[in-house]
Amino acid sequence: MALKNTSTTITSLCSIPTLFLSLTLICTLSVTLFFLFSNPQAQTQTQTQTQATLHHLKVYISDLPRSLNYGLLDTYYSSTTFDSRLPNNPHHKTHIPKNLKFPPYPENPLIKQYSAEYWIMADLMTPDNLRTNSFAKRVFDLNQADVVFVPFFATLSAELQLGTNKGVFRKKVDENMDYVRQREVLDFVTKTQAWNRSGGRDHVFVLTGYVKT
Repeated sequence: MALKNTSTTITSLCSIPTLFLSLTLICTLSVTLFFLFSNPQAQTQTQTQTQATLHHLKVYISDLPRSLNYGLLDTYYSSTTFDSRLPNNPHHKTHIPKNLKFPPYPENPLIKQYSAEYWIMADLMTPDNLRTNSFAKRVFDLNQADVVFVPFFATLSAELQLGTNKGVFRKKVDENMDYVRQREVLDFVTKTQAWNRSGGRDHVFVLTGYVKT
């Protein structure tokens, strides 16, 4: 009988640490869950992500002919005439592969400093799964758009004219190819459904250049 009582006592004593460990695990789990669901920072991050998704600027791209955007880069790279403002231009590359869908922007410092149109277009043309931290979202349904982006590489058009025949720049003559391209853009855009719907109020034309201060 003494041995039986001793065995019972030992079993009872051994169960105390087990019970303590179980209670400790339950308390730890409860505290962890409490901080996980009541963490203000985590809630703020979730709200910010949700708001970012809801507040995208929805952009529809006007279907301009390629000759008025990436085609201008083809013209630049296929030219055998150096920029008259930058003789012996070491940045004038002519060895890039032909028929590239998205040619790189020129390294010519006189042109590269005015490249906003190119990078906006590049961002919008990038698939959604490869874009991060961009507030603009491309849409393909005009009725869903907040604005209509007109992808005319206006500054590049002007720089091409300045580099080849500066004398006619700003003149409304056929020899000024920049002027001819501007007219082509307006003739195209003003005949579209998007323009007729809003009168052009929601259309975005980008032109970067030197501003005196």
